[in-house]
Parts: sequence; C-alpha cells; structure tokens
Amino acid sequence: MMSQNVSLTRDERRALEALMDTLLPGGNGFPAATATGMSELLLVRLAALDPAMPAQLLAMADTGHGQPADEAGWREVAYRIEVISPRLFDAFRKEVFLAYYQQPAVIAAIRTLGIDYNDKPLPEGYPDAHFVPELDTPSHRRGKWIPTNEVQRVDLNGLDLGDMT
Repeated sequence: MMSQNVSLTRDERRALEALMDTLLPGGNGFPAATATGMSELLLVRLAALDPAMPAQLLAMADTGHGQPADEAGWREVAYRIEVISPRLFDAFRKEVFLAYYQQPAVIAAIRTLGIDYNDKPLPEGYPDAHFVPELDTPSHRRGKWIPTNEVQRVDLNGLDLGDMT
C-alpha cells in the first residue's frame, strides 16, 4: 500500500513516526508503532481523512530547533499539538490506534495475553450468543429491554431542539 497522496522527506517521515512511537512506544510484549510497519498504512489513512493533515502535524511539531533528540522532547511536541489543535491531534491519535491494533504483531501480542481476539469477524461473523433475559438483563434496574419488534417511534415534535445543524 503506497501513500500516493502524501510525499514526505525522510526527516518529515521520521517526525511523524516519532509521534506514532510517542503514542504507542511498545513494551510488555507489544511492539512500538513503527516496529509494526504501519507507517504507510497510516499515511494513506491520514491523506484520505485530510490530505493536509500530515503537513499540519509537521508544522505544529516544528520546534524551530530541529527534531527533538529524545522521548521526552517528542512527548512535549505531542502535548503541544494536542493543546494547539485538539481536533487534529484526536484525529491523528485515532488513526494511529486503529492502524496499530490491526497489525499482525499487535494481534499476536494480544493473543499471548490469553485473550480470544477475533481480528477478522467476517465472513464467519461474531459468535452468535442469543440474548437470554434471565441472564443478560442488567441488574442495575435502570431502563429496560424491549424486543426489536416492540420498539416504537417517539414523537419529538413537541420538543424545542433548536437549530440542530
């Protein structure tokens, strides 16, 4: 998978990869983000989300003194980006996490924890566990379970919802 819409210099790529590893540095059997080989996938996703996103992240990561030399410096960069543009940082973080948790090395690390991790629910689908009211109804007594065929629309015409756009 090539990042056709994103053209980065080697230093720009290293900067984005350092941000990835700042969010997911690895440890306890889990690889660092860049060790999974997910960089290209992430660049494609970022470009699909907003072609300007990598450049915006890099502009905010620029300290004016070159790239940070250590993990602490990159944590400061990540924090600065999050403060300056929370939405941009949140979108970046989400794409990093989504790309990371679909990597084979990460899936293997999850499975070594004894978790039955189904990374490809299709075509088999998720296990078919039927709802048993006596066992599955929440015990906190808030709300109630309604069978799908008994669900009814609620008339919202009387509510003043203001401008919802």
